Amino acid sequence: MRRILRRAARFGRVLDAHEPFMYKLVGVLADTMGDAFGEVAERADFVATVVEAEEAAFGRTLDRGLEIFTAAAETAQKRPDKTISGENAFQLYDTFGFPLDLTQLMARERGLKVDTEKFDVLMEIQRITSRSSRKADSLKSALSGVQLPMTDDSLKYETNTCSAKVVGWTTSGDFIKEGDFSQTDKDVGLILDHTCFYAEAGGQVGDTGKIEGPDWCFEVERTSKIADCVIHSGKLQGGTIRAGQEVTATVGKFRQDTQKNHTATHLLQWALQQVLGESVHQKGSEVSSTHLRFDFTYPKALSTEELKKVEGLVRKKIDENVAVTCVVMPIDEAKKLGAMALFGEKYGQRVRVVGIGAANDAQITQAFSREFCGGTHLDSTGQIGGFAIIREESISAGVRRITALTGAGLVDYLLERSKIVDNLTTLLKAPPEQITGRVKKLLADNKKLAKDLKSAAKKGGTDTIAESAQLLKTCEKIGETSIITGALSPCPIDQARRAIDSLKKKAKSAAIVLGIPEGDDKVMLLAAMTDDLIKKGLKAGDLIKKIAPIVDGRGGGKPQMAQAGGKNQKNLPQALEKATELIKTRLT
Repeated sequence: MRRILRRAARFGRVLDAHEPFMYKLVGVLADTMGDAFGEVAERADFVATVVEAEEAAFGRTLDRGLEIFTAAAETAQKRPDKTISGENAFQLYDTFGFPLDLTQLMARERGLKVDTEKFDVLMEIQRITSRSSRKADSLKSALSGVQLPMTDDSLKYETNTCSAKVVGWTTSGDFIKEGDFSQTDKDVGLILDHTCFYAEAGGQVGDTGKIEGPDWCFEVERTSKIADCVIHSGKLQGGTIRAGQEVTATVGKFRQDTQKNHTATHLLQWALQQVLGESVHQKGSEVSSTHLRFDFTYPKALSTEELKKVEGLVRKKIDENVAVTCVVMPIDEAKKLGAMALFGEKYGQRVRVVGIGAANDAQITQAFSREFCGGTHLDSTGQIGGFAIIREESISAGVRRITALTGAGLVDYLLERSKIVDNLTTLLKAPPEQITGRVKKLLADNKKLAKDLKSAAKKGGTDTIAESAQLLKTCEKIGETSIITGALSPCPIDQARRAIDSLKKKAKSAAIVLGIPEGDDKVMLLAAMTDDLIKKGLKAGDLIKKIAPIVDGRGGGKPQMAQAGGKNQKNLPQALEKATELIKTRLT
């Protein structure tokens, strides 16, 4: 879909459409085809927002990408095979977001081809590099192809401690099921015949805790699952693990904090739909002992009022202390109940449904929140204790993220905020209730000072404009074009830019390069071109790159305006002389 949108955006640019335009057609599509495709009509605003964001994102790199393509196409025109190199095609894809088919389309318009074989080779290299970096610490990758035993983890919903037997352990990609293990400095994955530990899945982090044998203790730092095998990863604290030993597995104290955040996540999903509408859908989540994070579809930022409503609904259900019930049932039956599933997730024939507001299995239909979920939960919402949204933000076009806290994490957060208030009362010498007023006054005073400074700078800028006007009077001309180069007295950069704008208006056609001395032997160079000269190939960015090294500097910019900073003020005359020479050469 992104590829299609980007091809259309490029066609728009050919038609001189430089701003997003396709999103305006979504309403027309909804009116025309909404009866046949109800989703389009229901989510028209959301679709328009996503399309506009995609157009804007691609538009920011489109101009630069077209410059690169044009240069690549000109090189290809000179080749016998009339082919754009795979390296150029890959650069357009990797750096500027040009899909290969878009590059091929533009090439065909010029009678050119693209070296797709080389492009594919470079893409495969990128994939291999990416896979390698992802797999470096991946337990699943290390154990790929290893036959692992099945773990019965049904006790994770019933208890925090259980007896079990050591089946074996994993180290460096090997599964060992005989002998013993006594290394205390090595990461190892312990495998039991059954466990009460929850393995990371569905956004919920894996449990931590300990596994104790006859003469040893194993600290579990994370719990993961490969197929049907649960792996308890961590370090041995002392003693010797032997295959077949009877052990006791105990989940750590953070399990309940994680459950508080998980149950609160379900309440948050329900509350968002109550406030924003049924079109809100979950796009992912992260549930740990310290916080919860919930990603959902929505086209714009939530207002303060909307966030307060969502927060209020969640807190109300916590105060009501309603029951939480988990039922395993056939997937078709769960769908008939209206239980929500995470889009893109794979489910079996039987699923676990978590219902909030149902006292028992038989009353699951009465639950106000019903979701497919394999995670661990509290018995009632009152156990959550408290709830606060601390952040709402965008993570991609049409997808928002809420971060919230409950339980111990919320208490710690509030204590930290209290310390900040205490520090402010000391700095501002005001009681807490007066801090807001004091800060508002400081901001107002700062705004006034900034305004006064800007006004003073404008008044002081009269001489700069007069200086630049004098340069215009004495400059060389080639035809109707004024070649304005020279040094100005030290001044702020914005004053120099205003002087350039003034010169452009007065001269109509002008190539401008100004030098501004600064302290510590530094110097600023500014170059500017009027549009008629840009069409002739004179670009400010190109020019500034050529003259900046003369003053031991570097810089760049756009065809219309560019700047550079240098460390050798003494060479400014030579830099301005070189600029004049380059401009003349180009014009003649």
